[in-house]
Amino acid sequence: GTVGALTGASVAPARGRGACAMEAGKAQLLQHLSAGSFDQLVPCCEDLELTLQEEVTQTPTAEQIDQLGTIYAVHLLAYLLDGQLNEARFLWKRTPESVQQHVQPAAAHALLSARWRRQHSEFFQLLASSSWDPALQPLVTEVTTRSREQLIGQIGDAYKTVPLDRAAAMLGLDSTAAREAFTQRGWTFDDAGDVIPAASKRSEDGLVLQMGEAQLEHLSEYIAYLEQPQCRM
Repeated sequence: GTVGALTGASVAPARGRGACAMEAGKAQLLQHLSAGSFDQLVPCCEDLELTLQEEVTQTPTAEQIDQLGTIYAVHLLAYLLDGQLNEARFLWKRTPESVQQHVQPAAAHALLSARWRRQHSEFFQLLASSSWDPALQPLVTEVTTRSREQLIGQIGDAYKTVPLDRAAAMLGLDSTAAREAFTQRGWTFDDAGDVIPAASKRSEDGLVLQMGEAQLEHLSEYIAYLEQPQCRM
């Protein structure tokens, strides 16, 4: 690849190097995805972004936009996976407008918007329904799994009881799948079918006290965090 880039330097040096960097960078990202090395994605994407800023022309070709679309989509999804929402927002602001219109980063940004507004049901619906590139599917699946596990933990910390259909909707699951997920965590159900979360480690440590009326009032801000929009993107 280096020899080819040097050979073409006299014709279109910046474009040649940029294309080479994009191809190599995309290949490295896809290798991390296929290997399940998700913890390598953020540093890899951040390094690649700096390289591309130096080497890609201001008016990328259609082929370059397609390459960049995959790269920026992975970068956004990797930030979502790590819960780095502010970093994802600033990345989107830095994303070239032509790349923002590409279907993959646009779908990733829609996810970010839903997550930022705490529209949990919409977030999981977008993960399941968007037209993701098959190469990105392992990362999309990991974002879904981690985000759902994190939200289940937050539900467990915030609620004494919660209606099954309400919790299922937040998680983007049907009632049967949600019941199975809760049962696997050792949660139980009352006579009305409402979910009774098991005591979390935080509860056992005394950071979350007995879930009586006073504690529910104390957790009102946390519940608002789970259920209400924060602000616009």
